[in-house]
Amino acid sequence: MMIVSHTLSSELKILNLPEDQTGPASCALTCSGVSRYNETGTYRWQIYERSERKAYKPADTTGCGFVSVPVVTVVVRGATPYCPPIRLWYVHKTNLGVITLEDATVGKMGFYKCDVYWIATGYIC
Repeated sequence: MMIVSHTLSSELKILNLPEDQTGPASCALTCSGVSRYNETGTYRWQIYERSERKAYKPADTTGCGFVSVPVVTVVVRGATPYCPPIRLWYVHKTNLGVITLEDATVGKMGFYKCDVYWIATGYIC
């Protein structure tokens, strides 16, 4: 009788984090998601109160279980190429927020179906 086994090894290395709180390699996690254009409540597209021309959108990352602020990359994608560019506005352990770089209304973000795709890498223990 012959037994064949295959071991899959994967390594995630985090060089540093925004708050410099590193952890053991076994606790490193990459987590991703999409914050959809048509979400309601807290996670909807909103107008930034200090600039009526910028739209912002929070995204919930609670499900990742990060114990410190992760490293995050965001991109906006819509049904058409007309979504305005965004930048990462803030990052916390449980959520993040993006804001448009160009003038945008909530209506425009909905009309063009501008979803926010995010990838976060951090520690869960």
